[in-house]
Amino acid sequence: METDNSSTFSAKPPPLSSDQLNYLIWRYLQESGYGEAAVKLQRDWKVDAETLSFAKQIKGHALVSLVQKGLRYHYLSLTIDENGRPSKQLNPSMFFFGPEADNPRREAPDDSAPQAASPDNATTATRKLVRDTPNGQSDPNIAQPSTKKGRKPAAASDRNGSTGRKSTAANRSASTPGVDHDVANGHPPSLAEVRSPSATEPGLDENGVQVNGVKHDDRMDIDDDLSTAEHPINAPSIESISLPINTLTTGESIGIQVVPAKVANLGPFTTILQADVHPSAGGPKSITRVAWRPRLGDVVTAMGDDFCGHWKLPERLSQNQAPPVFQSVVEPAAMRCISAVAWEPNGDIFALATYSEQSGQLHLYDGQELTLLEALPASQRAIISLRWHARGLRLLGIAPYDNNVEGARHQPGSSILLWDLSKSPNFAGPSSISVPEILVDMDSASHGDQGIVCAAGQTSVYLYHVFSELEKSRHWHSDPAQNHQWTIVRCAWYGNEVLLVTASADSAALWLPMKDAMKLDAHEGNITGLELRPRPYGSAFWKQEFATSSMDGTIKVWQYDQMTNSIISLCKLVIGPASPVMQLAYSPDAFCLAGASYDAIRIWNAEHGHNHMATWRGEPETWAGSRLKDDDTMSIGGMSNMNGDAQQISTDHSLVWDVESRRLAFGLGSQVAIIEFQR
Repeated sequence: METDNSSTFSAKPPPLSSDQLNYLIWRYLQESGYGEAAVKLQRDWKVDAETLSFAKQIKGHALVSLVQKGLRYHYLSLTIDENGRPSKQLNPSMFFFGPEADNPRREAPDDSAPQAASPDNATTATRKLVRDTPNGQSDPNIAQPSTKKGRKPAAASDRNGSTGRKSTAANRSASTPGVDHDVANGHPPSLAEVRSPSATEPGLDENGVQVNGVKHDDRMDIDDDLSTAEHPINAPSIESISLPINTLTTGESIGIQVVPAKVANLGPFTTILQADVHPSAGGPKSITRVAWRPRLGDVVTAMGDDFCGHWKLPERLSQNQAPPVFQSVVEPAAMRCISAVAWEPNGDIFALATYSEQSGQLHLYDGQELTLLEALPASQRAIISLRWHARGLRLLGIAPYDNNVEGARHQPGSSILLWDLSKSPNFAGPSSISVPEILVDMDSASHGDQGIVCAAGQTSVYLYHVFSELEKSRHWHSDPAQNHQWTIVRCAWYGNEVLLVTASADSAALWLPMKDAMKLDAHEGNITGLELRPRPYGSAFWKQEFATSSMDGTIKVWQYDQMTNSIISLCKLVIGPASPVMQLAYSPDAFCLAGASYDAIRIWNAEHGHNHMATWRGEPETWAGSRLKDDDTMSIGGMSNMNGDAQQISTDHSLVWDVESRRLAFGLGSQVAIIEFQR
């Protein structure tokens, strides 16, 4: 009887999956110091790598170990026969990477840290890194750009990164919670600034106008007077710089040090769109809000007080082709006001609210063709804000009213409205809840099939749970004696955590009513914007950061500190007192933070120390920002109140990222700038 020679394996090993391969590559990139590549891979992969079931089983340098073992098996299979006996000798022609693979590479000098160039050769000296060239070799006759192998070509790589700046007293100080830090382009001094006094001197181009591709007047104001007072000019900093920590420990990813690079100039990658809406009927129109169509991101909509339309963008915008033509969604009407718009999260429906003759209406348009689907009853008052829930066909809005109108029979207050379109065709109208305050802003968030809506106005903040009906959850009042009028509110919901933040524009105060934490005098000028940083896709950790912009020319990044129950400042990004920051926006992938003035935009890296990544400035010949700024300055009360007096700005600013976090739409006046930002 034959013996049963069963396999020694109790289970058949599974094949290699794409998640396993991506995880090994992601680990290798971090272990090898390619931090930016690792971050980009995880964004495109859209998986939280550290929560994968097999992550804790993987040892360090696993990919290199597997490849080396695979190569040994490959060479062994070439040198033995089918019976396992040696059949031939291994020779260089059989090497997996070719016959030259065994040649020793030339050793390059260790120049991993940037060295300061002297003023004489500041425009021609280049920095060489071992990993900048294939196999770590560099041709001594060719100057190598400071980009990694496998990154974007030169044209694209010039559009990202950050630059070094002069060391200031603010960024030399320790990072103390609750203290504002003036950060030079968002990052501390580089290693070269510590080693060389000349590194603190800006290098000039041949015209003496630009530094690292950025004009002197484009660079951020970092309180140089304070720096000069405390430290002699050109005096080297003697503060020690800690060595970079390991980028990975078993099963846990930790911070990655990003070397500051050149600040990109986005001017050449911009298309200016014009909202030409019946110019004969009163001249150019003023845009109040701009929005991208979700998912596809090929349509930009713009609304004003009496118009709404869109531009259909090509896949690639070119300087040589004519810009897209503005197409009206609704025809202008003398007695009708466009009060709010909102895209359904999948881009299938476009909602538009109108108001005329003491009645409001809600229009729903097909998201692809932007043709009218139906008109629904809305409110007897103007709806000033609309928000879609991320799940389900539920649309939310607020409609404030007051008793300043002659003959008014009602007390001032507001309505919070809910349209549940899943009930169609039996839809009878919106459900509503009335509150006694005049609400001025709202936001919504969802988690699973549940949702919340928050609204703010006067001294009150409301929070409701949203199902098929609105259910009141919480209501907060601030002290009327403090005179805080809550004008901006934002909320987010992840897991069991809800973050609700509101801001008072005039008093420059911040309030987290759910935490009973308030920050007074958050800015020296009026607050113009408030945005919560999204949670990076696939990330299990939520930092609960948010940012505010102000007329004082700064953006501040904040975080709630549970230990002290307070709002602490993480950093202050300075554009300058002559350039008020009128709007700000986080990219959907949470990687970038953008701030806009009238004719300038700055982009910072929100993931790595808020390094200054890119700059855009509108040219006076094609962009009307400077003229609009002058008009606001000369208007009554205009911007003479840079120290916090009441502001009266006549022009609206709108700044939004597309769904892929690669393009910005900046609306001002009758223009929209589409700015390409390829990272």
